[in-house]
Amino acid sequence: MISRTSSKRYTRTTAVASVLVVSAGLAACAPSGSSSSSSKKSASTAGVSTFVVARTGDIDKLDPQLATAFQTTQTLSLVYSTLVKTGTTGQIEPDLATKWVTSADGKTVTFTLRSGVVWQDGSPFTSADVKASLQRILDEATGAVARSNLLAIASIGTPSKASVVLHLSKPSAALLYSLASVNSAIESAKDIAAGTVGKKPDGTGPFAWKKWDQGQQVTLSANPKYYGGAPKVHTLEFRVIPNESSILSGMKAGAFQLGLISDPGVAKQAGSSSDYRLVKQPALSYHALMLNGRKGPLRSVKVRQAISCAVDRNQVLQTAAYGDGTVTGPITSPAFSYSATDGLPCKPGDTAAAKSLLAAGGYAKGFTLDTIVETGEYATAVGEAQNLQSQLSKIGVRLKLRQLSTAPYVTAWLAADFDAAVALNGGSYDPYLMYGRYYTAGGSLAKPAGLDSTKLAQLLDAGNATSDNGKRQTIYQNLQQQLLTESPWVWMFRSDDYYLVGSGVSGFAARPDGQLRSLATAS
Repeated sequence: MISRTSSKRYTRTTAVASVLVVSAGLAACAPSGSSSSSSKKSASTAGVSTFVVARTGDIDKLDPQLATAFQTTQTLSLVYSTLVKTGTTGQIEPDLATKWVTSADGKTVTFTLRSGVVWQDGSPFTSADVKASLQRILDEATGAVARSNLLAIASIGTPSKASVVLHLSKPSAALLYSLASVNSAIESAKDIAAGTVGKKPDGTGPFAWKKWDQGQQVTLSANPKYYGGAPKVHTLEFRVIPNESSILSGMKAGAFQLGLISDPGVAKQAGSSSDYRLVKQPALSYHALMLNGRKGPLRSVKVRQAISCAVDRNQVLQTAAYGDGTVTGPITSPAFSYSATDGLPCKPGDTAAAKSLLAAGGYAKGFTLDTIVETGEYATAVGEAQNLQSQLSKIGVRLKLRQLSTAPYVTAWLAADFDAAVALNGGSYDPYLMYGRYYTAGGSLAKPAGLDSTKLAQLLDAGNATSDNGKRQTIYQNLQQQLLTESPWVWMFRSDDYYLVGSGVSGFAARPDGQLRSLATAS
């Protein structure tokens, strides 16, 4: 669930609900005594003191090293910083580290830290914070999401307050991308020692934590001590709006500066307007039906292959997402493009072949799968689930849908409390970061991955051990084919993210990873 997952976001909502929600948004945006028309004017004017982002889901925790839900990582990436960061096209850029040098054998990386950085409580940032943060991630007891991506770190040296040396047990081609993730956020050594991480965020990012009204909104304030300069936006609010149709109505009314949309139907309805512009961004994330191969019939590779063969990916895409997306295989990293189906023993959508595989696996009469579906993170989840339910019923596999809001879904997902899970999972610019956490020894997300595979682990380790692009291309092509052969999940499609950007907003830039870092410079 680096990633995930909404009937709440269905467009078929009542007009009354939309009016109530939008009215509430207008009231909240308008100063005392002002009319809705004056609120609309201020909402579309650049440089407003309060910038409101509307989205359908809430965050679920305050610790970036434990975060998996997209709304949570989006928010906390504005509060915390990392050693390095990714640019809009995936290039590695400086963040808390201004430069880094890797030894010839690839086993030592020395970082020079940025000077003058302070925590939001005013204390100085030093190498001690980096060491404490990475040690916390590597401590298995923490349950950090990025732990398995950083296991090559054997020890951490701090020769000065302004430098950090990572000593690796083996080369790690994906190390810098691992360190750029919000799950590798640098936290205050003081907070770690006090056990206050996850209670009140204290970062070095462009925005400072203010408050969280659970289920309603998160409020951040501009960090005047940010090394890049204080954001132009004084107050940043993330408001939870029950459905995306209401977000569209709110944008038309001038209640929000930015609306986050995942429903292609709402995006098509939005079109162009003098009140906002529609930005469409292809995403690295991917939609999948995850299968728990450690339970019941799914222990059989033949059964998992049968399910994978029975699903026509394009039908799911057309039905649930109006065709707005791209059918995909496991790897969505732009530099590693392979066939979406090579490795499968059949053509997707071939029910006859699927029934034969199901019989070969010993389940000719089919079975029922307890299937979790999230109803609070993305709009197409329920539509995907219903289409999958219909397609798989043709081979006797019955999906019993269990709809859960974000927090219960994440809990069930992490505990692998499911037979199948309809999921939206985060992609990456490096294939190792996509699947190392699931399928390598000690993987942070090995439990929800639902499968132990020596072959997958070996391929992932081999790909991360070399920086030779030709070798990595071959290894990861083999990884993609092996994933499809073992069929732990059914990979369906990559979708697009949509943003409704207020007419007066400048400086906002959408990203393939869905992060909102440009809000640090937007106005």
